[in-house]
Amino acid sequence: MHKIRICKKLVGYSLLIFIFKLLGMSLTVSASEPVKSMKVGVNLQVRAYLQGPYDGATGLMRDRLRTRGLLPLQQPYGSSPFNYQGTEALNRSLSSVSLGGDADALVDWLLVELRSATNPSLILAQKAVGLQADGDAMDVETGSTQLAFLNVTAGNYYVAVRHRNHLGVMTATASALSFTSSLFDFSQPTFAVTGQHSRVLNKTKALLWAGDINQDKQVIAQGIGSDSTALIATVLSASGNTAMNTSYRLVAYAATDVNLDGETLAVGPNNDINLLLTNVLAHPANTTLASNYIVRGYAY
Repeated sequence: MHKIRICKKLVGYSLLIFIFKLLGMSLTVSASEPVKSMKVGVNLQVRAYLQGPYDGATGLMRDRLRTRGLLPLQQPYGSSPFNYQGTEALNRSLSSVSLGGDADALVDWLLVELRSATNPSLILAQKAVGLQADGDAMDVETGSTQLAFLNVTAGNYYVAVRHRNHLGVMTATASALSFTSSLFDFSQPTFAVTGQHSRVLNKTKALLWAGDINQDKQVIAQGIGSDSTALIATVLSASGNTAMNTSYRLVAYAATDVNLDGETLAVGPNNDINLLLTNVLAHPANTTLASNYIVRGYAY
């Protein structure tokens, strides 16, 4: 069942009928045409879990960015490499959902994409959405978990999910999309995605790999273009870190905050580099435990 908090279109349609009746006018439509005209675009549901904020004990993601008031009201994917120019804005009433630990609590923003069935690198449509603690992607204006792409015709598409500091994922094949909603559950280990080891397994959940801080579609702990270097540089150059202390806690909504707790921390308890390094060393394909191994993303 879709989580829907409001349906503005139905309210507007009912109001239109009321006004016509009040003026003594009739509203005449054919039996088939209204249904056809309302079935515009394609609908789908998406479920995905981010490794950074995931709590294996509860099976939910932590909503620390929300509780600390750090979530931006405008979609955050306008800059490179995403370059998405959508105007999605968060309904303020939805940002206050839950006092913490609730399944519908808002965790962060995601970018959902529909790709060409003949060329999966070609992005045909995008939508910035909210991510709830239970993995459901949510329309940030209505709170509905049914995502509507109104300007897309029914057909076959690859579906991709991207995040600002986790490796993205994409379906292994193109799927038929229509006005009737379909569920794409990237959290299920058996759900087929592009590439080998594209997600990290945590018991019964498949999670998006954390650590792509510089958003180059790779997680690198050591070497050229390493994400750990980007993280340390951000901490040392923070305006409040006048002593250039490596243990400085940078409180901000930032890509360097790998575990999404609202702080970027290079050293010390709950630091962000440890998760990044663990992902590299423990990656299933890194059989030699090389610290300079590169974890690659495939949703591009």
